[in-house]
Amino acid sequence: HQLGERHMIMTIGVGVKKTRIWKFFSSIKLAIWLLAIIAALSLLGTFIPQNQEAGFYIDKFGHSGYRLLLKTALNDLYASPLFISLIILFAINLTVCLLNRFSLKTRALGSLLSHAGILIVLIGALIGMFFGQKGFIKIGEGEEVCCFTSKDKERIEMGFSIRLDKFIYSEHIDPKEKLLVSFAQNDAIIAAISTEIGVQSDIADTGYKIEVLRYMNDFAMDTVTKIAQNRSAKPNNPAIEARLRSKSGQVSTFWVFARFPDMHQKMDPNFKFKYLYLPRRPKDFISKVTVLKLGKEITKKDIRVNEPLRFDGYTFFQSGYDAEGLDWSALQVVKDPGVGVVYAGFVLLILGLVIIFYVNPLIRRG
Repeated sequence: HQLGERHMIMTIGVGVKKTRIWKFFSSIKLAIWLLAIIAALSLLGTFIPQNQEAGFYIDKFGHSGYRLLLKTALNDLYASPLFISLIILFAINLTVCLLNRFSLKTRALGSLLSHAGILIVLIGALIGMFFGQKGFIKIGEGEEVCCFTSKDKERIEMGFSIRLDKFIYSEHIDPKEKLLVSFAQNDAIIAAISTEIGVQSDIADTGYKIEVLRYMNDFAMDTVTKIAQNRSAKPNNPAIEARLRSKSGQVSTFWVFARFPDMHQKMDPNFKFKYLYLPRRPKDFISKVTVLKLGKEITKKDIRVNEPLRFDGYTFFQSGYDAEGLDWSALQVVKDPGVGVVYAGFVLLILGLVIIFYVNPLIRRG
């Protein structure tokens, strides 16, 4: 009776393996084509920034380009029906190949584990695609938020809050950018000083020292408080504040303007100053944040590009900032429940490759 059941099961298995559908999904050629298409789309996804706001795509590709991206879902490629369908097809193809070549022999263990590892990685990716969360937070200095906005404009509560303590923006300084110092009497340049903040330099052999204290892209003076402020990140009115120390130790501070070189030039009767400004580019932008839960501070973190904050299953990436007034920071929020499954798949894949390339050759030699 048992032999009859076993024979029936084997007969059914053989019958299934002879069907066109089974043969189609067990094809190595299908696996190669699927891998090639998935790789090509993934490469395209690295060139086209994903999940950005409409204004970003319009500035970069124009209105017609943005409409094309929306129609083809290339602005959200990894969550598109096409990409998900390809991943599912590849997972089915891999599963059928695995069953088709299933064997409990020791020499087949490495191949079994490596194929199973790839399959588990794909399953983890699909879990992230279907059950993951993704969105953005726009937060100003001193502000505290407890939810984020998904790409579908849905407000999602996180169960904790994040406070932006400070946003720091810095730029690359061209080495040719200098603060030129000349004698007041004959305009002869006697020193070209670095505009790096905090560096004290000698003015030739005069005994005077000068130091750049701060830089502003767009200098403006508040008419009420008389306090200098930076209106935007655009170089509309570049200026640096400098501190001059005389031989006798007297100290004076003043502003030097790139576009208005004659302003505030009577700070010292001996010298004239000219700010030789060159266009700068962003160097770093950092969100110094505090995570709070039930009103208590849990942890602090400086979120930089490629240095995210991870807390309670969520990952916060530095994705943007207010280029006009530097008043807020933009954080991308990602929650992917499939990450652990993906890691487990990679472990199995590596273990399988170790068996294939190291263990099996040792067994054959023995």
